[in-house]
Amino acid sequence: MDPDGYRPVWVLAFYDQAELDSLALSAYLTLGDYPTAEFLAHRCLAALRTHMRRSHAITTTRLAHAQLAQGDFEAAADNARKVPADAATQHARVSRILQEFGAARASAATQGWTEHTRKVRKATP
Repeated sequence: MDPDGYRPVWVLAFYDQAELDSLALSAYLTLGDYPTAEFLAHRCLAALRTHMRRSHAITTTRLAHAQLAQGDFEAAADNARKVPADAATQHARVSRILQEFGAARASAATQGWTEHTRKVRKATP
């Protein structure tokens, strides 16, 4: 395949480098290669277009998951807190991953995360 060949506008509008990094991030999380997943998450977040709020929330959540799996509880909790409350409660992929933080109470950061989720749940109608 010619990398410089013609691509329809709809392909270029969706499958940019950020999307490819997001797909790879998901695969590396599944494989349990958390350092590579974390790298891809950072690269994806740097390339995501600002209007892609849901993708931003999913990628940030996956970044936190990769950090949590590596034992970096503080960074994971900090990134998890960056996910907007509406995304954390309305998107199944996001809320499912964030629920893992409730099980990881190994540090003050994750305990702070538990308090944060309680406040979000109370504030959500």
